[in-house]
Amino acid sequence: MAMAGLMASVFVGSVAARADTTDELLDQLKAKGVLTKGEYSKLKQRHAAETSKAGPRGAAPVVGNGRYLTALDKGVGFRIPGQQIVTKDNGVVSVGDVDVKLTGALIFFGAETFKNNVSGTALVGGVTGGLSGGSTVNNANSIRSGLLPSNVVLSLATNQMGWDLGFTVGAYFGGNNVFVGSDPRNANAGGSAFALGTPGIDLRQVFGTIGTPELGSLKIGRDLGLFGGQAILNDFTLFGVGTAAGNAAPGNTALGRIGLGYVYADWIPQITYTTPGWNGFTASVGLFSPLAATDIFTGGLTSGVMTAHDQPQFQGQIKYVGQLAPDFKLTAWVDGITQLQRAEVGDSVTAFISAGSHTRSSGVDGGARVDWNGFSVVGYGYWGSALGTTGLFWQALSPDGQARKSSGWYAEAEYTFGSSPYLPGFLGGDRFTIGGSFGQSFLQANSFDTGTVFGAVYEPFLLHTNQSAIGFVRYKLTDWVAFQAEFINSKSINQSGGSFTTNAVVGGTTFFF
Repeated sequence: MAMAGLMASVFVGSVAARADTTDELLDQLKAKGVLTKGEYSKLKQRHAAETSKAGPRGAAPVVGNGRYLTALDKGVGFRIPGQQIVTKDNGVVSVGDVDVKLTGALIFFGAETFKNNVSGTALVGGVTGGLSGGSTVNNANSIRSGLLPSNVVLSLATNQMGWDLGFTVGAYFGGNNVFVGSDPRNANAGGSAFALGTPGIDLRQVFGTIGTPELGSLKIGRDLGLFGGQAILNDFTLFGVGTAAGNAAPGNTALGRIGLGYVYADWIPQITYTTPGWNGFTASVGLFSPLAATDIFTGGLTSGVMTAHDQPQFQGQIKYVGQLAPDFKLTAWVDGITQLQRAEVGDSVTAFISAGSHTRSSGVDGGARVDWNGFSVVGYGYWGSALGTTGLFWQALSPDGQARKSSGWYAEAEYTFGSSPYLPGFLGGDRFTIGGSFGQSFLQANSFDTGTVFGAVYEPFLLHTNQSAIGFVRYKLTDWVAFQAEFINSKSINQSGGSFTTNAVVGGTTFFF
């Protein structure tokens, strides 16, 4: 019986064997009791799968090119072809193609920020939460990352038993030395411009997806948030620098328009469901790991701090992408966010917040992008209560735990020159782009901040406005390499009208593959 089973395996494993001969052999082995009904069924399934791969009956066997790995349609990577795998108990498992893709970027810019111009009360107390900081005496120069740091992202994609599965992990590198201290932003805090320092690796992205075209998809892991996500993905300084905060000792990234038109979406652990597409529309909703309401600028002296989390953070998004004409594309979106902030024992750095007190943070945003011929135009705005500014829930509360309102917007436009007999050859062919943008973020003082209620503390130096105007040119040398130069004017204004104003110029390159 063992010998007969081995012979059957040899015959079934040979794709050159005639299908009728193998079928007859299996039938005879079953009739003589050599194969059980279950063994017979499994071997028939295996033979049918191998016959299907070999081609029609009587046809010559398919000859491969000798390579197990084949090129992907897009990206840098390879495809592992799917196959039928026989398990130890002679079961047959079908494994789909597995796409292995590696993407990445190398991003460095030379940045020169000029000394600050200071006016009014900012001469005395500065701007708490201002992004236009720096020396009032000296310029600052650095070679640094842009808004997007250098990165390497690995992704796997396959289909198993009818389910589309994906896995992604991304490592991001700023290039400059990190400061290892108590700042809650870790490597995204200010850097350390000293000899023998080391750069940081930001493993900000790791998630998996499961879904089908009919059911939609579920994302589990750490990835970019929904609220504010489209704002940063459509920020034209994503390929540049924008406001180069902390230029004398850069951290992992520049700011772009973060805090100067939108609140940073951040990379947050989440469970997010996205519906199938319907006439260009998709909807997403997710549970996110909650984040603390905090004051990173003064350690809680000008803003309330709440770190207890007894509920998840909720985010949602409705998005539309439509090709309305061959040369006209519209992208539009609206997002929402809400989270309950609750004070924990130890959060009361002032006498105004008691443990267990709570405030709800919430916000909405929306925007639209139009791509028409060589033009791209984006408009965006947000509003929130206890939402904060720059980062989620930064300076969101006054020292008594009362919500502060915040809002912001940005508008930008760019034009990419196509082929034209009136342009030099190196400028045409969708290689040369010119553009600009302007944006503002506002933080509104409440009755406690203005000192108009009993026990209140007047906050004259608290941030009121961060704004910037940016002009840029970009040249695409190859499909992978582009150069960009920018001029940036950034201004921060406190609640009493004092301000910092900084100008900067940057130039550098991005390698995307």
